Amino acid sequence: MRDGLDGVRELVPGARLEFLALLGSSSRSRVRRVRADSRTLIVKEFASLDEGWVRECAALSVLPAEARAPRLIAAGAVPPTVVMSDAGSGASVADALLGPDPVAAADAVVEWATSIAMLHRATTRSRNAFRNALDARAGGLPVADSKMSAGMEEAATTMAQQCAELGVDVPSGALDELRALGTRLSDAGTAAMTPADACPDNNVFTADGLVLIDFEGAQWRHVAWDVAYLTVPWPSCWCSWRIPADVAERAMEAYRATFAGPDADAAGFRRAVEAAAVGWEFASTGWFLPRALAEDRTRADPDKPTPNLRAAILHRLDQARRSADGAALAELAARLHHTLSSRWGDLALPYAPAFERPETA
Repeated sequence: MRDGLDGVRELVPGARLEFLALLGSSSRSRVRRVRADSRTLIVKEFASLDEGWVRECAALSVLPAEARAPRLIAAGAVPPTVVMSDAGSGASVADALLGPDPVAAADAVVEWATSIAMLHRATTRSRNAFRNALDARAGGLPVADSKMSAGMEEAATTMAQQCAELGVDVPSGALDELRALGTRLSDAGTAAMTPADACPDNNVFTADGLVLIDFEGAQWRHVAWDVAYLTVPWPSCWCSWRIPADVAERAMEAYRATFAGPDADAAGFRRAVEAAAVGWEFASTGWFLPRALAEDRTRADPDKPTPNLRAAILHRLDQARRSADGAALAELAARLHHTLSSRWGDLALPYAPAFERPETA
């Protein structure tokens, strides 16, 4: 047949396959929905045998049944392909944030926190299985099961370079404090598996709750790194609008009630989340600052608006400078915020469109 599914037929022998829809395509991968006899499946084909294929295959292969995530049906390395169960075509948390209903948006954020907590709770003892699954697929690729310590090292190096270019003096000890976050919130603490890229659009509402999708970045790390997505908010995502404090608090309470793991009810847990937020605020500033310096970007697509990138960076630095977690880091955030706001003006990060109402203005 000439429907491009011959490779999938080899992975799912005996099934009658029919192409239904192209769900996404980029230079890295192509995602399609296909019918296989009486059910539908998602087929993700990677352009090359890379870390994303290894991580997604490994994670889906060891996820317990109670985790709200796709199930691995089959996988092949030549070409690199993942066949998984289909969560359906429901809306995402991002859709709710961009919609007209603040109650629905708040409920969606809470549901996101609940699904993250269910994943964490289900995988707290899965590290060895995940590591073995990575090793079985990695071949010669160096695929670490945990990346946050290296991520904070990279963030510190990037900050040093960017501050030098901007003429911002780095306070003594600030970059050491940033590096230390990777050790303090290490994979040896209250840790679990995460999709890592748990953005508001990487999920699907189903009759059984919110299903998390896209495990290309799956890793093992302290749970605070995911929970801090609520307060930064959404550090790696295009839809990084502000969330009202009461909504973030309600979502965090839902997380704690669902996860119920070590320290989930302790003040130390909240301090860990604040520390993770500071780490994300600096790391994401490093990722996006070159683009923000070059252009004042706001997505032009009216159906998928995004906040101003410069406003997002200033918001994150403002939060970091007010944090009690690391005096030198707070001072560095203050200096960066002053330098950039002097260039760009006093830009406020808007709330997500669903929350644009007088009481959250």
